[in-house]
Amino acid sequence: MRLTTFSCVIKEELNNVKPSVVKSGLLNFCNLDKILVNSFELANKVMEAKETNLLPDTSPNSAPQPFIPLLAPSPMAAPFFHNSTPKLSGQCSLNFSAVDNLLRTTAVDCWASFAPFLANVICCPQFEATLVILIGQASKDSGLLALDSVHANYCLSDIQQILESQGVPSDLHDICSIRSSNLSEGSCPINDTIGFESVVDSSKLLAACSKVDAVNECCRQICQSAINEAAKNLVLKDGGLMTNMEINDTTVEYSSTVNSCKSIVLRWLSSRLDSSSAKQVLRGLSNCNVNGGNFTISSSRLFAI
Repeated sequence: MRLTTFSCVIKEELNNVKPSVVKSGLLNFCNLDKILVNSFELANKVMEAKETNLLPDTSPNSAPQPFIPLLAPSPMAAPFFHNSTPKLSGQCSLNFSAVDNLLRTTAVDCWASFAPFLANVICCPQFEATLVILIGQASKDSGLLALDSVHANYCLSDIQQILESQGVPSDLHDICSIRSSNLSEGSCPINDTIGFESVVDSSKLLAACSKVDAVNECCRQICQSAINEAAKNLVLKDGGLMTNMEINDTTVEYSSTVNSCKSIVLRWLSSRLDSSSAKQVLRGLSNCNVNGGNFTISSSRLFAI
């Protein structure tokens, strides 16, 4: 950009100046000013040329090369690229395809690299919820809320095979302390939907547990109390283990039976909810255990009484 100077602007006025000395001095000043202006213009051109040479020569028709390399895929996505064909027994009546999304979620939560470290917080609660929902959903057709010992072995093996094919460690059942007995009725005297609904106030149970507030439930224990009440009613069915006067919450036999009946209650709840809602309820209950309570889904661990 050409600079305009004060001395050159007044050049046209110099002819009106009569003293020759003054006129000559002003002309010399104007010439010096022109030299300085031209020097600045030349310096600016040199700097512009240097800046241009520093920039990469990129054609507008070609895509520029990225300065940052492409990021590797997230390790959490690995289970979806670890699929293989599971070898199933063909002896399990559970409908795995009906809860395919639930199994995939379990595979992510229990991926081999993280399962041992996230066992009690994420992996095992999800695995236990999956087992409960599988049996609960199957009871819609079978009417049974538990598997017999033979089918329990087959089904647990098949579930393990499916999860292994998606990247879950082969010893997941050991990590989470899950045995085939966790899929059976245990010592609970009721294991079918008809018997369950003849003893338990199902509408009251659904009202308390159809939705679980993740924050308030751990303090107010609305659903947990309803589950405890239903489980105790199952224990006392048809003469049951003992009469009301003989109940002692501290006895090992009583606690074990109530825990088994709680599993039956949770499966019945899962049969009355869709798999997604059932998962939210079960995970909400298990969170109370993680946050300092003692309510867990699996009967292999201690329940709140």
